[in-house]
Amino acid sequence: MAYYATVSRPTTHLMTTEKLASLLDSDARPVVIDASIPMPGETRDCKAEFKEKHIPGAKFLDLKECCEKNTSNAYMLPTPDRFQECIDVFGFHEVFVLDGGLKKWVAEGRPIESGDVTSKVLSDFKPVYNGNLVKSLDQIKTNITDKNFLLVDARSEGRFKGVSPEPRKDIKPGHIPDSKCMFWTKFLEGGHFKSPEQLAQVYKEAGVDPMAPHVATCGSGVTACFIALSSYMLGNLDVPVYDGAWFDWYQHAPDDLKVDVPSE
Repeated sequence: MAYYATVSRPTTHLMTTEKLASLLDSDARPVVIDASIPMPGETRDCKAEFKEKHIPGAKFLDLKECCEKNTSNAYMLPTPDRFQECIDVFGFHEVFVLDGGLKKWVAEGRPIESGDVTSKVLSDFKPVYNGNLVKSLDQIKTNITDKNFLLVDARSEGRFKGVSPEPRKDIKPGHIPDSKCMFWTKFLEGGHFKSPEQLAQVYKEAGVDPMAPHVATCGSGVTACFIALSSYMLGNLDVPVYDGAWFDWYQHAPDDLKVDVPSE
């Protein structure tokens, strides 16, 4: 298993605060999007937080508002005509995650703004849907038999093993057959992504080959992106996300395809 084979040639979708500050003062000024959402167990009003404090010129992207409405899962991808700002799935390529986020930006004493940002960015960009980066429930179900890829779950080990509760009271914990657990917090250290060498060690300890075919999942399709991005940083550019994730699976998959779900 070549866990370390790609460390010498990693790629990244990360941007440092230093680089962003430099770009904001240049003619190549990027669009900064704040897509903050509460993490599992948190109670936050991220839109109010944005209004109070944000990177100059940033736009707030309310994920709940732009996600698909015709589903019980809060964070499933929208249709292309409803959402023109999704990332790789809809054809964006020059997209970066600010490593350390607003917290690091503020800690370094960099400028911030408050209030609403109403200016719009004019663009003739047309989204092109890339279905290769998204998996459906039926595709996950078929893979249990075909075994074309490994399913990797970003939830905590407690939720994965059915001993810790899910954030939604109507959803019991557990996991999809033959999947493996890599808790999303293991990819971070001090609020930053770990180095490629450290990420490779995380995969090795979990028994996951980052270059082998795998699909990321979690509770609702959000923290799965930590797996997809980490694999990308190690050289695997084609890691899809199971969009519906455990919430979708628990509600629609047959009971015999749910592992470690508590009886009560």
